[in-house]
Amino acid sequence: MQCECLPKAKRIIYYFLCVLMASCSARSTEGNPFSIAGDVNPSLSEKSIEFSYQKGRADNFLLVSGSQLNQDLILGGFQHFVAHQRSTILPEKLRDNYTALGYFVQNTGAGISEICDRNRQFLALAAAPSRLGMQLKGKSVADISCEDGKTITAIPLGYNAKVFAVSSKNSFATSIDLKQLAKASSKANGKLLWSDLDPDWPSRPVRWVFPAQMPFAKHMEALGVQLPKDFLLASTYTQIFDAGGLHPDALIYSHYSPSLNARLQGRAFKLLPVQVDMNQEAIFPSPTTISSDYPDILKTDIVLYVASEKKDSCIAASFADFLLEFNQPLLLENNMAPLGPSERSLALQRVRRLLRSSASHSPPYCQRNWKGIDGLRQAAGGHS
Repeated sequence: MQCECLPKAKRIIYYFLCVLMASCSARSTEGNPFSIAGDVNPSLSEKSIEFSYQKGRADNFLLVSGSQLNQDLILGGFQHFVAHQRSTILPEKLRDNYTALGYFVQNTGAGISEICDRNRQFLALAAAPSRLGMQLKGKSVADISCEDGKTITAIPLGYNAKVFAVSSKNSFATSIDLKQLAKASSKANGKLLWSDLDPDWPSRPVRWVFPAQMPFAKHMEALGVQLPKDFLLASTYTQIFDAGGLHPDALIYSHYSPSLNARLQGRAFKLLPVQVDMNQEAIFPSPTTISSDYPDILKTDIVLYVASEKKDSCIAASFADFLLEFNQPLLLENNMAPLGPSERSLALQRVRRLLRSSASHSPPYCQRNWKGIDGLRQAAGGHS
């Protein structure tokens, strides 16, 4: 609501309403990812904010949106990427361009809207598409088709997974049978007891614990599990153990990384092996098994979508190439499962086609020269 161009009497009334409704603004900040600066710094002029915003954009930072699950991988990987680029590009050529990354945490639907919008500067989307209810085994992740006909290229990076865990105070649960879990929860109308899963376990109610950001109701529906009316929610993935880690009857359902990082919180919980039914072996989740034998329905793909037709998009493609070149150490560093050799080779072919198409107008960071990163290269097994 604008309040400047009204007759005096009406302006006073509208001003009063504006104050009450907190809706009067003299700034036009639509489409500006830093518009919050105007809200929390009302003493600054619109011109000052606009000037600072445009100056910041002139420095050409990489703007990425994506899942909270991938945030650590993208931010940590970018630090490695920038450190290498600083060692290979002349300072006067590099300056401060592309030495910062803005990561906006949002769901995949909102991220697709941002990256498809030509007027927005998002060059990449770091998504974590689930395989629940889908038959993706052996198939590559699909590109994004925007409403204007543009295509956003999907670059697979690795895998995450959904896992089940119990408190370290739980002395009885040894594994989860997905078929029995679905059958027992439906028979109990959601009021599941541990003894419904195994007669040797206590006849006490299962206390489900979920991270609030996860669409857990949809996940449980896809698994055929009926939920009770009462369950616990953790405000973030990393705080889930504050909600359920100390209760012996808690059954935690979350992602393997970052919330179930055994290196950090191994004493607070126990990961449970999972089997599709009693006739199959129960598989313990780890970066090795997640990329191989772990139940496919519980896997999550880690994908970097690149808007190849936007200005300077090759910076995002070059970053994706870096994440693939050193895929194993960078993914394992974040407790995620790297791609297999053949998958990695196909992904590299995709991203290098993007880099070749933009070679004629590439800024400094779009060059592909990973020589000299001895530590990462040794951890990656010498791949090139």
